[in-house]
Amino acid sequence: MDGFVPWPEEYAHRYRQSGYWLDRTITEVMDERFRRFASRTALVCDDGRKFTYEDLGRLSTRLGLHLNRLGLRVYDRVLLQLPNTAEAVISYLGTLKAGGVPIMALAAHREAEIGHFAQLSEARAYLAPAVIRGFDFQEMAEALRGLAPSLDLVLVSGGPARPGNHRIEELLADPIEERVDAGVLPRPDPDLPAVLQLSGGTTGIPKLIPRTHNDYVYNFLRNAEVCELDEATVMLIPIPQGHNFALACPGLMGVLAGGGCEVLSGSPSMDHLLPLMERHRVTHFVGVPTQILALLNHPKRLEHDLSALRCILTGGSKLNPEVALRIKPELGCDVQQVLGMAEGPLFWTRLDDPEDVRMFTQGRPQSPGDEFRIVNPGTGEDARPGEMGELWCRGPHTIRGYYRAAEHNAKAFSPDGFYRSGDLVRLHPSGNVVVEGRIKDCINRGGEKISAEEIENHILAHPGIANCAAVAMPDALLGEKVCAYVILHPGKDLTLPVLSEFLLNTRKIARFKLPERLEVVDAFPLTNVGKINKKALRERIAAECQVASGGS
Repeated sequence: MDGFVPWPEEYAHRYRQSGYWLDRTITEVMDERFRRFASRTALVCDDGRKFTYEDLGRLSTRLGLHLNRLGLRVYDRVLLQLPNTAEAVISYLGTLKAGGVPIMALAAHREAEIGHFAQLSEARAYLAPAVIRGFDFQEMAEALRGLAPSLDLVLVSGGPARPGNHRIEELLADPIEERVDAGVLPRPDPDLPAVLQLSGGTTGIPKLIPRTHNDYVYNFLRNAEVCELDEATVMLIPIPQGHNFALACPGLMGVLAGGGCEVLSGSPSMDHLLPLMERHRVTHFVGVPTQILALLNHPKRLEHDLSALRCILTGGSKLNPEVALRIKPELGCDVQQVLGMAEGPLFWTRLDDPEDVRMFTQGRPQSPGDEFRIVNPGTGEDARPGEMGELWCRGPHTIRGYYRAAEHNAKAFSPDGFYRSGDLVRLHPSGNVVVEGRIKDCINRGGEKISAEEIENHILAHPGIANCAAVAMPDALLGEKVCAYVILHPGKDLTLPVLSEFLLNTRKIARFKLPERLEVVDAFPLTNVGKINKKALRERIAAECQVASGGS
């Protein structure tokens, strides 16, 4: 695939020799599980539908055959933008069976993001909901076709398809496998990209992350071992299914690898999740720290039987130690923390770690084949033990380059192949890492990473704005939110609702990226080299938030 950076042959040979790379596709691994655990429940959705392993195997094959019939070919890129429904799971598995490469977009993305992904990847197909909360995705698909002429196949779920489009539910109701031999489905090269994940978006619109069959299979199989998943596992996933965390860390594929059951929720609300946890005897709950805090603090939590809960798996942002320490006494279950990136690195605490390690660190590499360095950003030398530095990673499931991003790759990867994560960490005496922050200008809103640069570019398109700076402001529930500092052109005025309407309707960005506070100023504080002093702006808004909340 043009624009894909492979592992050097020396490393590919090493990973095969060590047994990390199995030269099997994701489809081959999943199909083996669909046969082995055929009668077991694999997926439960919050609309009441249940699917066995046999069901998932049959329906994903059916959709794969339909996609091939409609013209999808091996290595064609497919924009996959479905909410947390059974159709999202089946569409992912079916796209892989058709030989396509799904791009795991979020349901919240809009034309700015989806259009960029479509153009960059030359996507052939787009799978999306018909309508969500009044937003018409088929109307957006027409606009996307104007941006990306390669996009000639649109499939929708949850509503009727417009002329020329196809309804996923209708394809799943048509047993094409009774007319067409599934042997016609292609087998992709395990060394080539299987999935295009999205970066955290620290610089501009997120980059596309090419995860190969070999590296992603090892990623979720090893992750399932580290998290000790088995046939008794019932994992509740209330975060977007397309997220790397929810898909393969260990996520859907880790659960299926062990013969367990995924409970997929379309709502992150704890009012909705608590009854699911009780009804389905959930053993593992996947959530970002804000959701863990919401679970602990929910006023009706004690009214629900959560006795089956064995472990909480949390990542996306750092879990506050004070929150971590409450989990065992109040919920009676363990917790595993992860520092993970869609680029591949995964650092996990282990269930048998000492308590101080489980509570106060974010883990160590899950694979024996992983290498990491903690590098002083100023000198480029390895930091001293206990000293803070940038985390660099290299390993059998860490990419060697973003997709079609040669210029950015020169900055994001060292000459010897280490991924420069942008995370500031220090080494704990246990050998685990402790997350201390970010080098790059990134806002972490409840686990969703928002590029300040991307938001600033959209804000600067407003005709009334002369300059702007987007910074993180503290939030008790989400950790951080976006605060926009702006300097207006003379004679102009601006309110937050007006800015939000412009960003949503004119710039067409995802709603979760919207600034949630607007500060109009006459000038920005500057550093000694004349750059906007964002550190000073962050401190200013943090102080104002503290005063507003009654702090001193």
